[in-house]
Amino acid sequence: MHTTVLRRSALILGLALAAWAASPATAADKESRERWMLTFSHGPLRTVTVRNAGSAATYHYMTIKVANETKHTRSWHPLVKALTDTKKTYVAGGYADALEEIRRAEKSKNIVLIGTTAGRLPAGTSHETVAIFGAVDPLYDNITVQIFGLVDPTATYKVEQYGDKSSGDTVVLGAGSVVVDSAYWDHNQGILKRLKAAAKESGGEIAKPSVEYQEVSENRYWNMEYQRLGDEFRAEDDIITFHGEGWRVAGGVGAEGGPAGLRVISREE
Repeated sequence: MHTTVLRRSALILGLALAAWAASPATAADKESRERWMLTFSHGPLRTVTVRNAGSAATYHYMTIKVANETKHTRSWHPLVKALTDTKKTYVAGGYADALEEIRRAEKSKNIVLIGTTAGRLPAGTSHETVAIFGAVDPLYDNITVQIFGLVDPTATYKVEQYGDKSSGDTVVLGAGSVVVDSAYWDHNQGILKRLKAAAKESGGEIAKPSVEYQEVSENRYWNMEYQRLGDEFRAEDDIITFHGEGWRVAGGVGAEGGPAGLRVISREE
């Protein structure tokens, strides 16, 4: 199980791979030219058994600590999802009947439901929360947890254009755009694979891209992968194992609801 120190290191590394010289996303952030993010850590994905009126239910949950260590008040509107390989999606919310049991299990009376912390988060403040997903499909083998709302949605990236490039008021961010950031790894590898195959077939080399620095709007989230092997019988007793985590961006590049180029800041000739 990763420690908080390791998770914070992973966060720092992930953000170092992004371009931090972002223009402010809102007027309230004009004091700083850096992209802001909330400091956070999380516990393992666990289960708790809740007993009510003679019945019992097993809920999945995850503790999440979030703090505003920036210099200004930030908007904190958390959205936490769990997605299973059985095509089920669970949004953390409610399930207050499990809170006291989780507090006992985690040995902390300070834990609150994550949904109750939404709103403005002043500088220097923090919350110790829990995201409760309720009763999750016992047939899953793999489950993904996603945390949204942790980082400024506006960033500046180096974009290598292998297709159309931006011109005038038209900002191109699409199928031929390599975004130089680790969260876009899968997208970028798909482009490079196609380019290498085309170059090999033609007997040439991959053409040099046009380089732009774009201000981009994106929906970035922290993604965590877990696995639980076994069957549906007494699934609550099966061990949930951690398999990796990192930044991801919702939606495909160039797709509706995906990252969008806002403006071109500069170009490399």
